[in-house]
Amino acid sequence: MIPGVMVEMGGQQWTVPPLTLGQLRGLMPKVQQLTEIGSEMGETQIAVLVEIVAAALQRNYPDVSVETVENLLDLGNAGAVLNAVLTGSGLRSRERPLGEAPAPGPGPGAVTANPSSSPVAAGDVSTASSLPPVATAIP
Repeated sequence: MIPGVMVEMGGQQWTVPPLTLGQLRGLMPKVQQLTEIGSEMGETQIAVLVEIVAAALQRNYPDVSVETVENLLDLGNAGAVLNAVLTGSGLRSRERPLGEAPAPGPGPGAVTANPSSSPVAAGDVSTASSLPPVATAIP
């Protein structure tokens, strides 16, 4: 199993690996189509979304068809699943309006890599280097 981001679709957990460079090169025009989508989602955009997600999933689940992916994605999970594919592949989905400054990230030299080879679920946060909570005195 190729490491990736864990997502839930159809009541089941799936490990979404990043796209290969070959997949990314072939799908880049379609990825760009999706980044140009506003709040509207038509038949073309849905087909592109399903194709991109299916390509990524087929690395870990070779028997998963485009039709299966189409039936697993819904309005509740499509954004999170696409974000898992794009961020896992080194791309970022547009989550802010044009002209808005990006949120500050880690400073130079910050370590952001996950040393374990296990899949990382979206939203996981490590607090290993956080300071312990301040003790409260009890009278």
